[in-house]
Amino acid sequence: MSHEIHVVSGATGRTGLALCAELHARGRYVRALYYRGEKVIPFLKQYADEVIFADITSPESIGPALEGTAYVYHLAGIVSIASKIDANIRAVNIDGTQNVIDACLASGVKRLVYTGTVHTLPFTDTTSILREIPRFESDAVAGAYAVSKALASNLVLDAVKTRGLDAVIGMPSGIVGGFELKRSNFGQMVVDVAERRLPVYITGRYDFVDVKDVAKALADLADKGVSGESYILSGHTLSVKELVETSARAAGVKPPKLCMPLGFVKLFAGIAENIALRKGQTLMFTPYALKVLGDNCNFSHEKITALTGYAPRPVTEALKDQVEFYFDVYKKNS
Repeated sequence: MSHEIHVVSGATGRTGLALCAELHARGRYVRALYYRGEKVIPFLKQYADEVIFADITSPESIGPALEGTAYVYHLAGIVSIASKIDANIRAVNIDGTQNVIDACLASGVKRLVYTGTVHTLPFTDTTSILREIPRFESDAVAGAYAVSKALASNLVLDAVKTRGLDAVIGMPSGIVGGFELKRSNFGQMVVDVAERRLPVYITGRYDFVDVKDVAKALADLADKGVSGESYILSGHTLSVKELVETSARAAGVKPPKLCMPLGFVKLFAGIAENIALRKGQTLMFTPYALKVLGDNCNFSHEKITALTGYAPRPVTEALKDQVEFYFDVYKKNS
């Protein structure tokens, strides 16, 4: 085992947990950071040599957590389908990233691997091939998540150029697969299909990537990525119908038959978001979330493939893993 410490922020998230497992399998010494959810600590201890509390919104907390580390993988963040950035998203996704950058520089880490997103890529049509860009334009993208990640990604790039930080950015598309201890919006849909609680689905499609492929790519970027560069970690395009039917087959149930056109649902998305925000409910349908399902999702992963041999698995395999993890691991331990 390597004695160099690899720190994973956001280790309780699906990608964070999968990355801890990947690094552990490679013989790395893993320090997993968690913020909430003591129930997930036993999961982390399977793949981490250290499991410690850290709050990225607090420099006094994140600084000591990174002391003596060689590699930092910053995944902690809020994934939101809200239309506008609120104070919490700003504090975590933007200010929290700045705190991590400052702590990395103060502790002299070898490399920061920052997890961005393909949602930060602007486009003008639905057919062009989308590739990496040298800098992100927050005013050219929509939605709280995309805007906050664009701003945070630029903080990383600025620190490389002006402060001597060694950092690379991995940009996953829609992540699916096992290791999901906290329910994402698409994860909830997969679970609802498996539990036969989803009466209707909507049209649309997106690019989805296996969490295991993302974890491997992030680990590879720590060794092979070029500082100051970003790398798209995409998978395969799948329609919502295919996603629902694949999830149903994996669970051994029948898929819902009713389907609503994306355009029709968009008519009520803004109202639904305002009602949910007013009542403090979980957001399900928002203009941003529905926009994504009709946007350009022709992401090219040629850059990282040329660098590492990256070859994403079929999404059907990832969805099978996700359903199996839900029934065999999550339900039995929750």
